[in-house]
Amino acid sequence: MKSKDFKRLLAKSLPLSKKEEDLHPMAKGAATYTGHIQAVMNSADVLLEKLGATILNQLGLPEIDREYFHNTVRLGAYLHDWGKANQHFQEMVYLKSLDPKLLDEKNRQYRKKIEKSSKEHIDRQMIRHEIISGILALGVPSIRQWLEKAPNTDLIAAVWAAMGHHLKIGLNKYKQPNGCITELIPGTGEKLEIYTHHSDFSTILKMGKQLGLPAELPKLPEETWTKSQIQEQLTRLKREFIDIEESIKEQKDWQRQKFIAAVKATVMAADLAGSALPAKGYEIKDWIAQALDLVLSEKEISQLLEQRLKGQMLRPFQQQIATTKNRVTLVKAGCGTGKTVAAYAWAKKWAIGRKLFFGYPTTGTASQGYLDYAAETEIEAQLMHSRAEIDLEEILFSRESDNEPNEHDAEGINSRLAAFAAWQAKLIVCTVDSVLGLIQNNRKPLYSWPAICQSAFVFDEVHAYDDRLFGALLLFLQTFTGAPILLMSASFTEGQLAAIQQVMDELQEEIQIIEGPQNLETIPRYQLQKIQEMPQIWPRVIETLANPQKAAKILWVTNSVQTCIDLYRQAKIEIEKHLPNLPIQPLIYHSRYRYQDRLAKHKAVVEVFKGDSPVLAITTQVCEMSLDLSADLLISAIAPAAALIQRLGRLNRYVVIDEIDNVRLMSGGICPAIIYDWENVKPYKKIELATGKKLLENLAGLAISQADLAQVAATLDSTQPTPVESKWLHGHWCNHSDFLRDAGYTITVLLEQDIAKIKYAANKRKDKSFMKEAQRWSVPIRIMSEFRTWRRIGFYPVCPKDVINYSESTGAEEP
Repeated sequence: MKSKDFKRLLAKSLPLSKKEEDLHPMAKGAATYTGHIQAVMNSADVLLEKLGATILNQLGLPEIDREYFHNTVRLGAYLHDWGKANQHFQEMVYLKSLDPKLLDEKNRQYRKKIEKSSKEHIDRQMIRHEIISGILALGVPSIRQWLEKAPNTDLIAAVWAAMGHHLKIGLNKYKQPNGCITELIPGTGEKLEIYTHHSDFSTILKMGKQLGLPAELPKLPEETWTKSQIQEQLTRLKREFIDIEESIKEQKDWQRQKFIAAVKATVMAADLAGSALPAKGYEIKDWIAQALDLVLSEKEISQLLEQRLKGQMLRPFQQQIATTKNRVTLVKAGCGTGKTVAAYAWAKKWAIGRKLFFGYPTTGTASQGYLDYAAETEIEAQLMHSRAEIDLEEILFSRESDNEPNEHDAEGINSRLAAFAAWQAKLIVCTVDSVLGLIQNNRKPLYSWPAICQSAFVFDEVHAYDDRLFGALLLFLQTFTGAPILLMSASFTEGQLAAIQQVMDELQEEIQIIEGPQNLETIPRYQLQKIQEMPQIWPRVIETLANPQKAAKILWVTNSVQTCIDLYRQAKIEIEKHLPNLPIQPLIYHSRYRYQDRLAKHKAVVEVFKGDSPVLAITTQVCEMSLDLSADLLISAIAPAAALIQRLGRLNRYVVIDEIDNVRLMSGGICPAIIYDWENVKPYKKIELATGKKLLENLAGLAISQADLAQVAATLDSTQPTPVESKWLHGHWCNHSDFLRDAGYTITVLLEQDIAKIKYAANKRKDKSFMKEAQRWSVPIRIMSEFRTWRRIGFYPVCPKDVINYSESTGAEEP
């Protein structure tokens, strides 16, 4: 179809067949080609006005001219969707917009015409629209010469930001990295119409005056492009991009690398806001300004500390952290030493006027973004809760990909939701992936860029990072040289400490290292015991639970969900057989529950450990960082040393400190930890399990303290991690995501047997939202090869009934 066949060009699908009064006028405008590009430019203007200087300071780029940065971002926002003025894209959005059930005869015939044309290229697009944007900007000499006249601007950086704003550059047709800009889709024809002579494209060119571009518009190419012409452009652009990239690397121009990365992230954030806000009738300038003004005040952090301290004073160890003079501070202290309170005291000095990210390495809860971590105090709940009211369901939960109609981007939608939560919060407690994922172009932190660029950061339990994640942390330290950063962990290896010190030396900055309080760190708490056979454990469990002198609390941690379920069932049998007269019901907690059930399980486990009855809780790794409880007996499968230390942090945890700083264990003495073998090949590698075995060999049978654990753990791995290669910083033009750490084994789904229940519950909601209700019913399951063939609702795969058995008691289980 030709450009004359489309009266107006669209950027988003729009229900054109509905009555005009059914649509918010801002939504209608934002869905059009010209309206969307203007909305994204407006978003960029507000972001730059509010955060332009902050971004440059956070990245240690004070010498970069602020106007130069602003102009480059604005040019990237201007160019980002130029390429949507093409035949294949317009056919796709028009087909999605024209509901055949609501059309009159004339428009039904019009829709049939579009359908026929679309079938000729198998209902797919030859090339992504954002790549066409780059071809038009750099591959058409007259347009390039015109754009080069934009004052005080880096055209190449702007084009890389425009081409990469969907994170699809450098991938083949199977979405695998291949070093090319892209691959043209087979079967999509030999020609493509690019509508540069459409009146809407002319309007876009005239909008260039907002950027200081000449009023005299460039000469435009013919609208018909052959497949070979497009391929020639891709080849030429790749050659040019590689030459520029090599020059940057040869010059070791680290400042320009950070500048380009900041431009890319800011353009993506502008596109996110420019897409979502107008669609629901929000004024871009007002909402963004309101959200980004939500930063911490001294009064709020003081209130948070008061509620956390509960009338107590900061201990000397906590005071030392609170008064550190160094931008980067490292705290090495065990579980239960008061690090979290100390971190908030640190924030009172370093996070005033900023947002605060508090990152944990937990992976089991990552799929739910920033919503997984419950606030422990009223003020925390207030600071973590969204302050700027917004309802973005239509954008966040619809089948939103106008680029590829069959592409259901679950990660992208969840990331947008989490990002807006971060934009609007003052305190963001999250998985560390929500911050460090930025290093590898992960969507959630990229979309959260306006929050990240004005934050202080606490990274807790750093010893639990794998090498790749730790390498991302090192690069984050190298990159965010204006950000206050607090690193905390129960232990660090010698190699980890050396790597952090090397980065700080290269930055010519001092880092303060604070050790935990000796009276807490050196008190003996645990005795490790190794047991070879599982049958030896159950008599010990029964004996402990039956002790009339003490309401024993037992925590059993295994390494997989299925073994957790099996042990839970065995526990019920053993208790019924040996303790029939005691009212003991074992508890089970792992990651593969419906979201609503998992929250209930989490709460139940924490609450029962506070009570005065015997307890047996069977859990997986989810307990390592998210459960604040203290057991009298820990039973654990062998695990990496870092994981064992975390599990031991849930044993004999609580102490009493008198007015002269004497410490005694609340339990009254040392508590045992029984460790048994793990033969399965997953989830840990042999080399990882070897560190746990070495820890056990060194300490088994002894009365040990947290200091003993840290001392041995520090010697287990002498290798020094190094900063990773970053897709965000080093990818330049090749803009796609990579794994932050080793890939997981699960995917989040809805269960077929739950769909009717979700519909019923959604109908009871005030907003009637199926997709918001569906979040509460979503459940992680093991990735199966056939999941790509399952039907989807929104972005959720729907797991067939015969694939997963589910109960509220034991969660998801394969038959």
